[in-house]
Order: sequence, then structure tokens, then C-alpha cells
Amino acid sequence: MRHKLKENRHICTIEQTRISQAENRALPRHVKILRALQKLRLASDQHPSTEKHLKSSYQIIKENERLQQCFPAFIIHPFSLLRLYSDVVVFIVMNLHLMLLPFAFSFLAFETRPTRHLVEYIDLSLCVILVVEFALTFCTGFVVLETNEIVLNPRKIFFNRLRPFRLMYDLLLFFPYILLLEVFDELIVEAGAEASLVFVSFLYLCNIARFRDSNRYFSVIPRSLDISQSKMRIVEVIMNTLYVLHWTTCLGYIIPVLLKVDSSVRTSDEEELLAAMHLPQPNVSAALERVANPFVRVRLTDLDTSTAYRYLRSMMITLRVGLASSEKKDIEEHYVYHWIMWLVMFLGWLWFNYVPVVLCRFFDSPEMATDQYDKFMANLKAFVYNKRLSATLERKLRNNFATRFRTRYFDEEMIMGLFPSNLRSSIRMETCRHLVASVDLFKNLPYFILTDIVNCLQLEVYLQDDVIIAAGSYGDSMYFLAAGTVAVYAMNGKELGHLTDGAYFGEISLIRRNQQRTANVVALEACEIYRLSHEDFQNVVKPHAYLLNRIRKQAEQRLAMMKRKKDKIWRTRVQSIASSHRTAHIKRDAGMGAGAFCASNINRTAPVRQSAISAGPKLGPDGK
Repeated sequence: MRHKLKENRHICTIEQTRISQAENRALPRHVKILRALQKLRLASDQHPSTEKHLKSSYQIIKENERLQQCFPAFIIHPFSLLRLYSDVVVFIVMNLHLMLLPFAFSFLAFETRPTRHLVEYIDLSLCVILVVEFALTFCTGFVVLETNEIVLNPRKIFFNRLRPFRLMYDLLLFFPYILLLEVFDELIVEAGAEASLVFVSFLYLCNIARFRDSNRYFSVIPRSLDISQSKMRIVEVIMNTLYVLHWTTCLGYIIPVLLKVDSSVRTSDEEELLAAMHLPQPNVSAALERVANPFVRVRLTDLDTSTAYRYLRSMMITLRVGLASSEKKDIEEHYVYHWIMWLVMFLGWLWFNYVPVVLCRFFDSPEMATDQYDKFMANLKAFVYNKRLSATLERKLRNNFATRFRTRYFDEEMIMGLFPSNLRSSIRMETCRHLVASVDLFKNLPYFILTDIVNCLQLEVYLQDDVIIAAGSYGDSMYFLAAGTVAVYAMNGKELGHLTDGAYFGEISLIRRNQQRTANVVALEACEIYRLSHEDFQNVVKPHAYLLNRIRKQAEQRLAMMKRKKDKIWRTRVQSIASSHRTAHIKRDAGMGAGAFCASNINRTAPVRQSAISAGPKLGPDGK
């Protein structure tokens, strides 16, 4: 998972970014809501699968630009928030639908009509949601597992979903079978046992393997909550066991009833049972006195008990048969039933021997020792506990490992050691050549020099807020940003800009060792960075003096150009400051001149006013 610390989230101080953010905040509310809805279909770092395929914020931004610029507005990204929320909703709805369907036909077929109507309305509502999900899949991109390619082309999406077998399999999921519940009790008698048995078996065979679809939707939930893969597999096994047990329980209850409704061989006891099942409140005690068949007596007794009791009783019998610990004694010796019970017993033997093996592996190692990634996480947890490390440092260690291996652990040294040197170089070149080839100092270098440089690169992982380069320190390495985003700060703390995937910095240190750094470089998210040290670079280039001289000349030219640019900026700033000071002086002098002019006018006017006052009529003491 991509961990982002909200309390330490980066606040950008670049002028253009702040202006853009201020403009977005000033938008009308309806525009903000519309943009938020449009954003739901875009790739998001909150989706658990994003980190595996899109390693940085820059890649997410570029992927969203590709989606918005190259494809229609109805296409939904497979790593979007809309897809995440819909997967959670569909998981719940699908399981409710698949659990309600067999239960309704097995235990509610002879209930009162209001009860059946309520079940029908609920299941039809669930089917409508599944229909919406089916339509949504034709608008959602997909990932090609073999190449990890994210396909967003509408034509490819359509034909990927239009494969005949898959299309029929998906259509059968939300087909409204529940509408037959209204007449299922009459259908059992009129259509006969064979037709009813075929229908129930068809339902069972179409949906018994649906737990794989349920697992696919369920996998989003534990990954969003950062639950380990081993625990997720244990939960899936438990859910799958309960799902298969539920369907088999319902099938084991209704099949004996269907086998008793054949009109050609129906006895008086079975007629009594069918009549009682069709009554809203049957007189069970009176009916028991008139029948002698053990199966009919058991079913009549069931009518006097709750539905929950009948379900749990049938589940207990299914478990006993599935575990091969007993045989069902309450039905007749029908060959169809014998075959079904043999199949239940065989599948139960397979399933219930598989589950203990998985559970034993789980309890043998709390983190599923066969999974190397989870095994390392378990070892790391023990290491942190033994060393009494803080929770903050433990989180950093776990995030560093998660960023490095992305839930798939591998021993790189062991794997690379299996191949000859030429293949090892080919692997490194395919991984890092695009980083090295973009550097101005390395342009037009021979291929074998680039190969030697790439072989010297060392992978380092930096987490959010880690300082990669500190201003004032002395540099001895160059850095290539493979994935992630970093911020560049001046010595005074002013944010100068951001660097993203494919960028590089610190290249002057390859030519001038111990060159003092003039800026801070800080990681804004988890970053994968390749480091090239001064010593390794010099060892590669020293034997080729002409190349070293050319690179040094390019570096000196670049330093001189940077110095001229810096001096120009400094002169411009000094001139602007000087002009502002001159303007201030002019305004101040102008203000002082105006003040003196006013003062002189006041002084000249004062005697006139005084003489006018003295020449006026004199007032007496009473004011007259």
C-alpha cells in the first residue's frame, strides 16, 4: 500500500501551484461536485492495485492524462475509486444473492405468499445491482497479467468481455431465477420430480464455483486494509467452505422432497406430506398419526419447527455425510440420491482434508512461512520487538521494504548470480538506460561506457520527508530518480520546484568532488533512486582521457552558464530593489515638497486672518 501521512502532507509553496489551488477553491460548488464525480473514474493512489503497476504520483498523473485525452469519457480506469467502491458493494451483493437463492428454493418454497414476495423483491433488487455491475465491466479497463499492460481501449474491452463462455457465465449470475419461487411448489407437482431435480441441479452446478468470483471482489478489501496475503488466503478458505457447505445443505434438504413427488409412484403417506406442506398452518400431530413412512414423519415434524432449525439440522447431516462419519437414514433407497450422496461424500473428503492442511500451515507459522514476503515481515516484527524500536521507526522499516519489493519478495543477488555477466548487464541496461541516457553529460557516450556506468548504479529507497541532499553538505554522488517525486528547496527554505520520474540531480559531483550543495532535496513520497558515486564514475571514465576531458569541459560550461544565469537573476533583483528605493525616495521628496508648500501658504494666510479678526466688530461681555 502507498502510505501517505496526512498530518505531514506536503504543502506546496510554488507561486503557480498556489495560484492554481486558490482558483480551484474559488470555483462554484456545483463545479467542484462535478469534478469530484469525474475524478472517481480516474486512477487513484488509494486503490490497492495502483502501487503494483503505477509506482509514483507522476505515473498516476500521466496515466490519467492518457485516459482523459485518448479515450471516451465513459471509460473507467481499473484502479479508480469508483472501481474500488463498486468491488466492495458487488462482493456484498453477490454473496447475499448466492446465499439467498438456494435457501429460498429449499426452505421457503412452501412458505406463505407474503414471505415469498418479500424474498423475491430482495433478490430482484440484488439482481438489478449485479446487472449494473455487468454493464460497468464493459466500461472498465483491464490489466493483461502476462505483460502488466493497462488496456483502456473500448474496442479491446468490449471483445475481452464478449468471449462466449464468459459472457454466458456472467449472464447466468443475475438471471432472475427467484421469479420461479412464486410457482415452485406447484411446479414440483405438475412438472414432476425429474424436471424439478434438473432445475435444482442446474442452479447448483451454475453457482457452486462462484466463490472464485467472490474471492476476486473480496481481495480488494484486505489489500485496502493492508492485511497480509496469508491471512487473506485463510479468510478466503473459510468463506469458500461456508459457501459450498451452504449450497450442499440446501441441495441435501430439497432433493429428498423432489424424489417423493412422482405422481406415478406416490403413496398415501407422501400425499399426506404434500397436502400438509401446502397448508399455511398444518395439523402436524393429526397427520403424524396417519402416516408410517419414516421420511414422511421426519418432514412432517420439520413443518412444526422453525426454518432456522431445519436449516441447521440439514447442515449437520451434510457435514456428517461429507466427513464420511455417518449415512443418511431418513430417506428411501433411491439411486439418484445414492449417487448424489456419494458425490457429496467424495467432495467432502477432498475439501475437508484440504482445509486442515491450510490451517496447519497457517498455525505452524503465523505469517505463512512459504510466502517469503510475509515471512520477512514476520522476521522484521520480531527484530523490532527484540531491539525495542519505536513504532515510528518500525513503520519506516516496513514501508521501505514494501516500496522495494511491492508485496513480491525476491533475492536479487541470488537471481542475478545465476546469469552470465552479459545477461546481467542487459538486465540493468533495460532497467536503467533511460535514466542515464537523459543526462546531458552522458550524451553521445559509447554504449560500453553507458553499460559500465549502469553497472555502477546502486538502488536506494527514500520515504516521504526523507532528506536526500542537504544544502551546505559536500557532494560525492549523482542521483537518478527512477520513481517518485522530490521537492527542491533553496538554502533560505524557499521551494524552487519538483522533480519526478526520470529526473536527475547532483551531476556536478561526478566532476568536482566535495562540491558544496546549494539546495535541499526532500522526498515527497516513497522514491526509488539510483545513486552513482564519484569514485565509480571516475573508475569507469579515467581510462578514456578524451571522454573525461570532454565531460569536464561540458561540466565547466554548464557551471559557467549557471553562474551567469544566477548573476543575471541577482543583478535583476538588485536593480529592482534599487528602483523601488528610488521610487520611494521620489515619493517621499514629493511628499515633503508638498508639505513645505502648504506650510508656507498657511504662514502667509495667518496674518490676513488675524487682521480680519482684529478689524471686525468688538463684542461686549454679553455677546452683543
